[in-house]
Amino acid sequence: MASSNDGPVCVISGCESKAERSITAKKVLESGLSLKEGSGRKAALCREHYREFKKATKKDRVLETLGR
Repeated sequence: MASSNDGPVCVISGCESKAERSITAKKVLESGLSLKEGSGRKAALCREHYREFKKATKKDRVLETLGR
């Protein structure tokens, strides 16, 4: 578990790991992950939850690149 002195903490409810990536909270909510209360506009995600986010949005990202 990471402490608050180690930098940002993952904003997914129930997770206290150190955050490594920051993504728009709206996109994270659309992917089906649940955020902690009052997380704001940006969502800091740990490595594990970032991978879950990437897997959940893979189809959307592929379709977006094909549409260009």
